[in-house]
Amino acid sequence: MSPFPRLILIPVIFFSLFLPACSSVSYTQETAPHMLIIGGDVPFYINGPAQGNGPNRKLSEGDDARVLRREFGYSFVQLSDGTKGYVANESLVTAPPEPSPTPPLKDSDEDTNTTFEPPGFRY
Repeated sequence: MSPFPRLILIPVIFFSLFLPACSSVSYTQETAPHMLIIGGDVPFYINGPAQGNGPNRKLSEGDDARVLRREFGYSFVQLSDGTKGYVANESLVTAPPEPSPTPPLKDSDEDTNTTFEPPGFRY
């Protein structure tokens, strides 16, 4: 085997190791994770973080966001008012799960206020 293919093979293997770092994860509207903004005055960019005129608005701590696409450094999110744009990944934290609704009591489940006798003394 000549040394020429080996010289090409080494850079190909080296650069192929960095391809997964450039990938992004996309979610559908139904499966988008619910996140909260942490920190105050978080920049929000509609056209992307590289836009020349700075952030379009600032987000407050506790604002809701749904992550539609997670990328390296920034995530494409949809805010609770429907606005879509980019927020830094370090400004997002997973929201606590929503409590499941408790079913109403049935007639058979109602408390009958029955008193029970305590157990007698035992050795």
